[in-house]
Parts: sequence; structure tokens; C-alpha cells
Amino acid sequence: MTTVATVVFIDISGSTALFETLGNERAARAVAGMTDAFKQVVVQAGGRVVKTLGDGVLAIFNSSALAVSAMTMLMRRHYGQWDSLPPTQKFHVRVGMSTGEVVLMEGDCYGDSVNMASRLCEKASHREIWASASTMESGARADTNFVPMGWMEVRGKSEQHMLYQVQWSEPEAHEVITAYDSSLPMRQEAVVQVRLRLASSGVEKTFETHEMPIFIGRSSDSEWVVLDRRVSRQHGRIDWRGGNLIFTDLSRYGTWLAFGASPATVVRRETVQLHGAGVMYFGVSPEDPTAPSAAFSIKPV
Repeated sequence: MTTVATVVFIDISGSTALFETLGNERAARAVAGMTDAFKQVVVQAGGRVVKTLGDGVLAIFNSSALAVSAMTMLMRRHYGQWDSLPPTQKFHVRVGMSTGEVVLMEGDCYGDSVNMASRLCEKASHREIWASASTMESGARADTNFVPMGWMEVRGKSEQHMLYQVQWSEPEAHEVITAYDSSLPMRQEAVVQVRLRLASSGVEKTFETHEMPIFIGRSSDSEWVVLDRRVSRQHGRIDWRGGNLIFTDLSRYGTWLAFGASPATVVRRETVQLHGAGVMYFGVSPEDPTAPSAAFSIKPV
């Protein structure tokens, strides 16, 4: 049977390390308990659980608005009780969703939207919900904020796609949050120029997109110099690609990135899109109070 639905992938991060720490049986019980809780949220919100994928859940909703609402509720419930969760339940969660035709067959579902939702789940970081333009256009509501991430490449797709994040927590005052009317989708050719601001210890610089790429590091010829022995000479690079600011870690020890109020995640020899506002920690985890860092913010020009 073919139908139009919003496909949702819910992925639990960190389960591999848990299996190493607790052993197979205890870790399997912990993961199963978490996926059961997520499946309950889906069903309560009017969705259908298609199947469990080891440490994840594949579900579909007849309504994009219901899907977005359900995933917002799931994130708020999970992270709202984060401090009280035992270590065996402190899994990070990420979600990808896309809307379109799917084929339901023999207890499974197939289609381009299934593949797209899976790829968006891969792109999402901890605590993030990524959505396709099709979900934004059909699921936009007055109480939902979709943060445009720009035109990006999606694995397995020949063309770039406009992608969005669903803002499920209360936005920080300094974050750039935009709700787009579903009748006015962003066009690929309408690239919005932005200005990047970096600040640390009373020093502040702004960079325009035409000045990219810029380098961050210990080397004196870097556009943003960080004089700390734990920072690589060329620690990272920021590029302007297709309407997006992309940070690439070039360092030995990695870079920790915190967006808004979300906890920092480490990037090592990888790329990540910068958006909104946050903090970069160079070479050292932010758990170390001496970690060299720089606050960043991105605003349209």
C-alpha cells in the first residue's frame, strides 16, 4: 500500500560504549527500555511504530505537525529529566524526519522519504531534530520554529537539499531562530550573506563571507590566534560553502562545539555546520576550566 506519511528515525547515541561498560545483557536491557519509552511517545501522539532498529526506532505519522509535536515532546521529556537519570539511561538522542510517499509492505516501509529521514538522522548531532523541506512545508505551525540550515549535500542524493532543524527547547535570546511560512519556501538561489563574530577574553573580531576561509590556531598567521600549547598550529578552518558556514577540525586533539544551551560535542578531523551562537573549545574538553575557547555568533547581514 502506498500512502503519504512523515517518516521519523529516532537514534540513540552512545549505546556501543554502554555495551563495553555493562556487558551485553545489561546494556541490551537498558537500550530496550529506552526504545520502549520512545515507542510509547510515538503511539501516544498518534504515530505508528514500524520497527525497532537495535538502538533506534523507525516510525511514521499521517500528519507532519503531529510528527514534529511528538518529537518535540520526546526530546523535552528525555532531556528534562537528564540530571535525574541513572548513568545507564543517559543516552543522547537524535532524530531525522522527512515527508512524502512511502510503500507499506510486510511490516516495513520503503521509499525516498525513508532514505531521506535516515540520512538526516545521520547528520543530526546529539539533542537535534533535522527535517526535510517537505516536512517543514507541511508541518509548520505557529508554535513551531524551524531553523534553516541551508542547502546541503545529502548522502546518496545527486542534488543539494534545503534542510531544517526543529527548535524543541526554549531558544536563547542571542540565537537566530526563524519560523518560515510554508507558502514561502526558501529558494536555493536566495543565499543570505552572514557575518561571523568571534570573541574571547575581551578580544572580538567579525568576518564577512568574502573573507572566508579563515584559520584558527596557534600559528601567528591565523585569522584567529589562540596562544595555548594544547592548540594545534592550524587547529581549524571556517569556510563559506553554498550559503553555509562550515567548520573543519584540522587538529590533533579535536574541537568541542556547544550550540546555544546544548552540551558540547567533540569534532575530530570532521566538518560541522555553524549556526546560531555558541562556544568553541580548542584541544581540551570544556570540563577543564582552563580550556581555551571562543564564543561565536552568526547573524544575517
